[in-house]
Amino acid sequence: MKVEMLSVLEDNFIFILIDEIKKEAAVVDPAVATPVISFLNKNNLTLTKIFNTHHHFDHVGGNKELKQLFPNIEIYGSIQDKNRIPFQTHFLEHKDKINFAGECAEVFFVPGHTLGHICYFFSLRNGENHLFIGDTIFGGGCGKLFEGSFEQMFNSLLFLRNTLPGNTLIWTAHEYTLENYLILEKLEPDNLHIKEKIQKVISTLKNGLNTVPFLLSEEKAVSSFLRWDDIMLQKITNTNNSFDTFCSVRKFRDNPPKIVKPF
Repeated sequence: MKVEMLSVLEDNFIFILIDEIKKEAAVVDPAVATPVISFLNKNNLTLTKIFNTHHHFDHVGGNKELKQLFPNIEIYGSIQDKNRIPFQTHFLEHKDKINFAGECAEVFFVPGHTLGHICYFFSLRNGENHLFIGDTIFGGGCGKLFEGSFEQMFNSLLFLRNTLPGNTLIWTAHEYTLENYLILEKLEPDNLHIKEKIQKVISTLKNGLNTVPFLLSEEKAVSSFLRWDDIMLQKITNTNNSFDTFCSVRKFRDNPPKIVKPF
């Protein structure tokens, strides 16, 4: 299974999964259809599946047009999103299994950003691990709590952090990494790892590259959103348990200080 990434809208990513033997493709969170169709035509691929992580329009906006072009397409989403994802055909629950390109993915229920949010974890036969996470984890952040609670998001992040292997590549749906880490630097001004991360991200973006995907192990080591049990972070947030620390970080991000982007 090969993974390609399309940059669309202002900061969205669409992921194309490719079965090079069958010349078939699956798409994760098609915000819009046109660039997906162009990619399929250019590479002589037939779209057979859509994997939606949640119902927000910038993740399902291309479903209708893709369904019209490929009438037999299978469209996957959470059972919690029934009647909210256009043309959904498969209604998934936690720990369900799906298949594509001879590989198997496990579905995880990760509410918080929305009540029905899911993600797709592919542990490939070649040893690679790929997590298509939607808007639950970002580089240096997590999704806003539009529908879910602080407790739901914390439990979702706790499950992912403590369950998945460190070499998991996280394919998140937005390029928010620089902004997120600049804000986390305001929260933790003496954290050298965050400062180093910012410089690495700036270099990546200036070279015309994306910060996605990134390794789970790196996020666990640096991001304040996954370091809620760090004693120094608890001291900064004046908290003494992991849940309260996470809530403090999320609230800080919800009302961020002014930052100046370097470019």
